[in-house]
Amino acid sequence: MRQIAFINGKFLKWEDALIHAEDRASNFGDGVYEVVVAYGGKPFHAEAHIERLLYSASQIELPVPYSPDEILDIILQAIREAEAEDEDSMIYFQLSRGFSPRDHVFPEDAEPTFYLTVKPFHPMPMDERRRGVKTVTYPDIRWARCDIKSLNLLPNVMAREYAKRKGALESLFVKDGVKITEASSSNFFAFIDGRLWTHPLSNEILSGITRGIVLKLSKKLGIEVVERPILLSMLEEIEEAFITSTTKEIIPVSSIDSLRLPVGEKTMSLIEEFQKLKK
Repeated sequence: MRQIAFINGKFLKWEDALIHAEDRASNFGDGVYEVVVAYGGKPFHAEAHIERLLYSASQIELPVPYSPDEILDIILQAIREAEAEDEDSMIYFQLSRGFSPRDHVFPEDAEPTFYLTVKPFHPMPMDERRRGVKTVTYPDIRWARCDIKSLNLLPNVMAREYAKRKGALESLFVKDGVKITEASSSNFFAFIDGRLWTHPLSNEILSGITRGIVLKLSKKLGIEVVERPILLSMLEEIEEAFITSTTKEIIPVSSIDSLRLPVGEKTMSLIEEFQKLKK
């Protein structure tokens, strides 16, 4: 596979993918992004990711220079350019308000910058996935529009680094010291009294694509879903837990701080059903 990039209509070698020093992505984080995984060269739920990109852009009044079909065509062509038709790859794409002299107000003459890269993707091996991962709690210090997949990720970066220093994979954001919203780069689910709990969609969490897939798979498996906040006071009631994202897929949680959790049958059944969708 060749690592390649696409910037504003041109395919480039990955090492030649340069953005202007005064692009508003670097000056202000003034942009949005998405990540799509292609299994065997086939983008997985790309349309849903593109739809979410358009939603995020609309929420910050950011013009999108391509139609949804054009973005999908760029993704497909990028996979071909990367010679990844038979491999698993990760397609990252972001849209910024473009470059202009640094000023907080929207520039009147800037053209949006659309940037895309293709790199190899290596999902977590199943034997490692079955062992589960450690998580830790962390204060949710993010802004009030977490439903926008914005380039402003400093709180998420700090939370993820905190987890790494604690020997964990993920930090679970705790809002106002009371409830778990989601993780630093994934959504959070927990089985409580046999039912699957997860935070409801709102401005406090990202509408994860894999989150939506899990809800559909739960219905297929006859698992009752409760879309309500999981309170810290409920941690001892958790029977199983897992996190989800495009690149993590579904990963069982083996601990939350000092609380130990089993990798249970319900979580593994969801993982098995998810794996079937990739074929």
